[in-house]
Formats: sequence, structure tokens, C-alpha cells
Amino acid sequence: GDTINPADTTMIRYIRAFYDVRMYRSDIQAACDSLVFCELDSIARLFERPVLWNAGKNQLTSTTMQLLMQDGSVTRGAMLEDAMIVTQEDTLHYNQIKSTEMTGYFHENQLYRFDALGGVSAILYLVENESLTTFNMKEARSMTAVIKNGNAEKLLYTETIKSDAYPISEMEIEKQRLKGFEWRGEERPVSRFVVSDRKL
Repeated sequence: GDTINPADTTMIRYIRAFYDVRMYRSDIQAACDSLVFCELDSIARLFERPVLWNAGKNQLTSTTMQLLMQDGSVTRGAMLEDAMIVTQEDTLHYNQIKSTEMTGYFHENQLYRFDALGGVSAILYLVENESLTTFNMKEARSMTAVIKNGNAEKLLYTETIKSDAYPISEMEIEKQRLKGFEWRGEERPVSRFVVSDRKL
């Protein structure tokens, strides 16, 4: 006789969110216009001005963003096209790293390393005696950064093209910004109640 295969009843979560999407966890937050997540590949795809904040002061942006999720946490992030990481030093000064694309690696939702691939530009501030005194403008083919406690601890460059240092006091603030720089801290959800006031 004929063998009848039972229907596949595996539940697969699939999420589509539209218009002003915001996500909050105490250790990581994100915002975008729309989002798609499928449990089959465990990738959340963020569209239209996606932005992700980590450690309260690291801001990651790109044209589109893909976050690999595992057990409810981000393990890897791909920032595709016009990728930029901005780290706030104070209300006026921001470390900035820009590249064609970047891949960020996370452990327990904390960014611990990222690779910037393709035409890296960077503005990085130097601290002396607990004050910002100098900033370095760099260009390189690619770069890897090791992050500890939200700060870049080690930077490795491939084919450094340009590296110039300037005293902060001698350069107007507009020239201490990479093209496309935008600090979007006011968009960051600072508590779960910003996302939803629904009681758990």
C-alpha cells in the first residue's frame, strides 16, 4: 500500500514589524523603520536607517543591518553599505570609524570585536591626563578593532594610507566629523517603557 507521510508540524517563528521599530534590552538597543526575523536562519534584518546602541555609548549604523541571533542574544552583526561606528567621548567629541561594510562580533550582547572592510576612514581622540587633547585622522584599506568595556583597546590596520594628528583646539568641530556623521542618541530607547508600557 501507499505510505502516507505525516505533515510537518514544526513551528517556525517569523516576525515582520513596520514603521518606527524600537527594541530594548538593558545591554543593547536598536531602532529602524522595519524589521524581518525568521527562525530558520536566526537573522533579524533591519531596514531604513537602522541603528544599534551597545554599552550606552557605541552607535552602529548602516544602510541595512543583519543581526544573527542565538538564544535571544546578538552574536554577530553585518552592517552593509555606509557602515559607521560612533563612540561618544563627551557631548561634543565622537570617535568615528566609517567603512563600506563592517562585521561586529558580540558576546552576551557586548561588542568585543569588529572588522571594517573596504576604504576605512577614522577620527580617533587621544586622552592625556584625563583630557581630550588631540585627534587622529586615519585612512586604511581595512581595520580590525578589539573592544573592551565599550572602548577600542587594540586597532589593527591593513595598508594605512594616511595618518595625521591635530590638536583639538586648532580645528573647528565641523572638521572633526566624517562625512555622514550623525549622532542619534535621542532615538535610543532608554527603558522598556519607551518601547511599550504594557505590564508584564
